Amino acid sequence: MPDHRSYQDPFYGWSTPKAISLCIQTLKECSAVPFEGIKKLISLSEAQVLNEQTSTSALEILMKITKKYSISVDQVMLIFNGFVHVLRLALKPPAAFLKPDIFKEDLRDIKFSEQIIEEFHNILFGTKRDQLYLAIQERDRPRLPLLQTFDWNLDVTLTTASLSRSIEPLLLFQFRTTNNRHLTFEVPIKKFNELRYNTALLLKEMEEVDGKQALKLLET
Repeated sequence: MPDHRSYQDPFYGWSTPKAISLCIQTLKECSAVPFEGIKKLISLSEAQVLNEQTSTSALEILMKITKKYSISVDQVMLIFNGFVHVLRLALKPPAAFLKPDIFKEDLRDIKFSEQIIEEFHNILFGTKRDQLYLAIQERDRPRLPLLQTFDWNLDVTLTTASLSRSIEPLLLFQFRTTNNRHLTFEVPIKKFNELRYNTALLLKEMEEVDGKQALKLLET
């Protein structure tokens, strides 16, 4: 646990996340692995945060590391997962809050080696610093579900012979969103035509407003 020599909390919070604790424990178990192999895992974790590696290509690299340095797949995954967690947690607060010296002290407090600390420092305060923050912001940005599929059908129901007219046609809409939610609703054809008319009218009014001379002067 950190001794909190400053008023700033550790970047990882008051308690060490489990993924990072397991990573540190596994690094001790794999102390015979040369730093070259650990450095490759740190570089791969940076690429993972930047989305520069597909899941398949990252897995291939991890498998090569296990064979080259004779460590188990579980151990490699635990170390890699911990490194990714370190980067993501360090990038979560605004950039102004992450100070190099305090960041290094936070990592020392949880017993990372000086070589690993220096590698993380070079990544987080290096040339790709802005790219890393943008990647994390994009990943954590709140999103509404997107439209995945859209189907429609015209439902015309005929009445019995005792009546001389058909029931008003209905438009049936079916949506499926990216969060796997299915939505279905019906709209009478008359209301749908009203919607089309009002949408066209609104677009026309927007074009007229856009063509106003005053707005063009404001743009310039």
